[in-house]
Amino acid sequence: MKRTIIMNLCLLAAALVFAALSFAQGKEISGDNGFYFVQMSDTHWGFNDPAINPDYAGTLKKAINEVNAMDPAPDFVVFTGDLIQGAKDPEERRKRMLEFKEIVKTLKVKELKFLPGEHDAAMDKGAVFTEIFGKTHYTFDHKNVHFIVLDNVSNPTSSVGDQELAWLKTVLLNFSADSRIIIFTHRPLFELNAQWDWWTSDGERVMAMFKPFKNVTVFYGHIHNENTHITDGMTFHAAKGLMYQLPWPGTAPKKAPVAWDPQAPYRGLGFRSVHVLPNSPNYDVLEYPITKAEGLPQELPTVEPMVFHVTARDYAFEPQEINVKKDVPVVIDLSSQDELHGFYCHDLGLRSDIVPGEVRRVRFTPHKAGVYLFSCDVHVGEGDDEMTGKIIVQE
Repeated sequence: MKRTIIMNLCLLAAALVFAALSFAQGKEISGDNGFYFVQMSDTHWGFNDPAINPDYAGTLKKAINEVNAMDPAPDFVVFTGDLIQGAKDPEERRKRMLEFKEIVKTLKVKELKFLPGEHDAAMDKGAVFTEIFGKTHYTFDHKNVHFIVLDNVSNPTSSVGDQELAWLKTVLLNFSADSRIIIFTHRPLFELNAQWDWWTSDGERVMAMFKPFKNVTVFYGHIHNENTHITDGMTFHAAKGLMYQLPWPGTAPKKAPVAWDPQAPYRGLGFRSVHVLPNSPNYDVLEYPITKAEGLPQELPTVEPMVFHVTARDYAFEPQEINVKKDVPVVIDLSSQDELHGFYCHDLGLRSDIVPGEVRRVRFTPHKAGVYLFSCDVHVGEGDDEMTGKIIVQE
């Protein structure tokens, strides 16, 4: 009990120091303390519907200006797919990609990393993308972290495919079980919602290849929403888009861009920084909204997340009820006071092991009011089935 309280207090103190450094002083953690990179996703350059985003020509440039103001600069910026809005004409796709490439050259960073989305590569199996940006899948190392870029969009079956899987198998032969591995991909590898193409058809084969490794984290795009999901020992972080937001499955009859809200411009749009600390298996992920709304009704204020601490013990969660607000980010820190437990909320797409001596973090932003049940899905004895709780999302 005391150990858990002390651990939570230490984590809270570290988080407050981190937040003070990052926001109050405008500084980013880097240098001797590790490094950080920026993830941008789903920029859809060439999209031009003012009902969805009247600032379609300026949103990406605003994000670039905000990244350029970071001090120190990130070690690199990665774009996780859908660089452009797709076009059937290959010359139009080439034109949009070249325009995009010129715009992002204004980023004041040493390196830019690119991977394709289906809008960039599905129509020609990545031919134009490869011509302008290079390989669709590759690896690189940076300060003792192995980075793997996967292509799950060039294949029309929403898959990675046998050839790339064979390449990946060869790559992983060079890694040790305790290697720090970060994967960049466009679609989620797990099945988030197959009907909306929020999946990779052979994703289970990919994830099985990473089971021998203890520290694997995935950053992806495609769903235009911030979301964290933990499954098979891998943590998946979905990113917001930089052109439009998509609804969450179940909150709308179909997958279509969310209309622009003049009372909250740029709602749901943004990018993130990912801080790699040298002596921790976890990553500090900071979300940045687009806030500079020159010439538009008002700016979108930064919304601070609601933070909760949930402890699992004696076949019960404490607290058993979490009250949150619609469209407000939520962070749940999970800890166990006795043995291995699980945290599973099917309707919100949340899953995490709760390991004794560790704090596991779950992030999400609820977009629909209602009551969502969570439970322990790790069965080690009698009483597990009664280990439940609920998340109440209020308007």
